[in-house]
Formats: sequence, C-alpha cells, structure tokens
Amino acid sequence: MKATKTLFSVIILGILYAVTLLGTTVFKTDLMHLTAVNLLISAFVLFFNHTRMDIRFVVYASIVFVFGWLIEYVGVETGKVFGQFFYGNNLGYKMMDIPIIIGMFWLLLNYSTSIIAERLCSRSTALNTRLPKALIAASLMVLADVFMEQVAPLYDFWYWKNQAVPLQNYTAWFAFAFAFNYLFQRLDISTENKVATWLYAFMLLLFVGLAFANPA
Repeated sequence: MKATKTLFSVIILGILYAVTLLGTTVFKTDLMHLTAVNLLISAFVLFFNHTRMDIRFVVYASIVFVFGWLIEYVGVETGKVFGQFFYGNNLGYKMMDIPIIIGMFWLLLNYSTSIIAERLCSRSTALNTRLPKALIAASLMVLADVFMEQVAPLYDFWYWKNQAVPLQNYTAWFAFAFAFNYLFQRLDISTENKVATWLYAFMLLLFVGLAFANPA
C-alpha cells in the first residue's frame, strides 16, 4: 500500500513538472503564472507521504514557512540580506509585495534536501552527524538556486538590481538553509518520505531545463 502511494505520488509530480517544462519550452505556453498552484499541489503530494505528522513536524514546518517569508520580506525591504531585488507577478498573491507562496517554497526545498542529506550521510559513519548533513542540504538548496536565478526574470518571478545576482544571495541562501536543516535535525523530523527526493529532482530538472532553453 505504501509503495503504491509513493509510486502514484511520483507519477503525479512527474506529470506536473513535465507538463510545465515541455509546455513552456516546447509548446511556448505561458504556464508560469500557475507556479503558485504547482507548488501547492507539490506540497500536498509531498506531505501526504510524510509518515509522522506530529507536533514537532508542525513546529518545524511553521517556522520554516513563516521565517522563510519573513527573510524574503526583510530582504526586499532592506536589500541587506540577499542583495537588492523585487518580486514579479508570477508567484501568486502577495502580502506586502512578497508572494505568500515563497514561504512554502522554502519549506518544500528545505524538507526535501534535508531528507536527501539524511539518506546520503546515513551510509557513512563519518558523515552521519549534524554538520555534514546540514552542509549537504544547504549545498543542494544553493545548487537549485543557481539555476533558478538564471530564469527568474525571464518568467517574472523576481528581478535583481542591474540584472546581476550578487554573491551575497548565495551565501545568505546557504546560511538560512543550513539553519533550517539544523532545526530539522534537532526536532528529529521523520525522513521516511521517498517522494522528497523525487520532488527535489523534478524541481531541479525543471529549472535546469528552463535555463538550457533560455541560454544567456
């Protein structure tokens, strides 16, 4: 039953991201305005497969969602967190000029990369500690951001001052991703969710595909 649920979930996500990528790059259909909907569907499918929905998970998810959004708000308002940037209109409803869904985006990426890091490190006694896990998870989040930054302005996600992504953006991403992963470990969040690895892979492939379809 569990294997069937996992397979069904992966198929749904695979279709969702394949349609988004092919529809945008091959058929030139404007699907990016549905990004918020895609993220909500991804969240539902991902957390439907979470095996231990306890108070610790609720605390973790709430903190990452809320602080993920607050970090972006402070970043846009001050320009001192990631650099000077502002959001476009393709990430859905905004509150104080920041898309609400951005908090969910932080949660999806952090949860998924944390589970991947846990699985990679559990195979080695030397790596099966908090620091290596947090470093790997944060690195995976920065990897995804590298490709996102290449296509963000093309699809009206966000825009950087002078159209240049500052190094500060990646260091800030790494620092917050590291902190959120550390929280994930401290609260001992269940990592028995195979869909998380697939979701990260689909997200990464989407942004890699969009980047290659729109070379600089």
